[in-house]
Amino acid sequence: MIEMFGMLGKVISSTGTERFTSDLRKLLIRSVPICSAKVTAWSVDKSAGQVVEVRQLGAVASREQGHSADFPGDEEKGDLAVDPLSRRIIAASDIQLIHINHLRICERRGGFETTPAGCHRWRYECHLVSPRAHRRYVISLYRVDPSCAFSLQEMSFLKSCGEVLLPLVEKHAAHPRFRSSLGVATCVRQHEERTREEPLRLQLQHRLSSAAGVLSEREIEVCVGLLTGSTFREMAEVFSVKPSTVKTYLRRAADKLGFKGRHGLVKWALDRS
Repeated sequence: MIEMFGMLGKVISSTGTERFTSDLRKLLIRSVPICSAKVTAWSVDKSAGQVVEVRQLGAVASREQGHSADFPGDEEKGDLAVDPLSRRIIAASDIQLIHINHLRICERRGGFETTPAGCHRWRYECHLVSPRAHRRYVISLYRVDPSCAFSLQEMSFLKSCGEVLLPLVEKHAAHPRFRSSLGVATCVRQHEERTREEPLRLQLQHRLSSAAGVLSEREIEVCVGLLTGSTFREMAEVFSVKPSTVKTYLRRAADKLGFKGRHGLVKWALDRS
């Protein structure tokens, strides 16, 4: 157990470095055999059911597989008919484990040689997913041996590890070395979000000034989020708090400004009696 905590410390200290995925895999293989591991950050459009972008944050293969081992590519991400994994990752609303058995998929589709799944080198996959608003942070674990599926006990262990490791993946993804790798699609989306929010933010701040109202920065963010149509759950994911905490911020703002609920906020912000 002491050694396990020591290895976890190495994973924590390696966030933002090239060692991160390797240290993460070394921690897990002490309890669960894993051929290869990959860490990715997804940008998704949940309302449209689309994957906007997938960024690889690190990948490592066992010596037997070689460091040049081919991982499932990201070129099919976004085509939900071809890659049902994308659909499940987009729909994620809490930390979860997704298990994929490609041998079973082949059998359902009628054979090993005539179906796309039959071409998968990785027979078994486990994906740990953490949803954060329009982001998904994913730890992908792969096995080749067709006789060695992930057991229920192993998946339970991995799910427990995900509660600790996925926040580290999020921290790893936020490192400056990855910010420059943001794709065009993600940059465009972020620009569109800022463009949509800015007029409402200015309107709210103007209204606050004219009404001599004072809100905290977080209360302002919640109000702007509601004005742009964000849900309590979505804002809770962005702020890393519970939805009930977001509702508390709204109640505080409502008490200070004298409105009730989302519709009351809209009327107040637009100065409609």
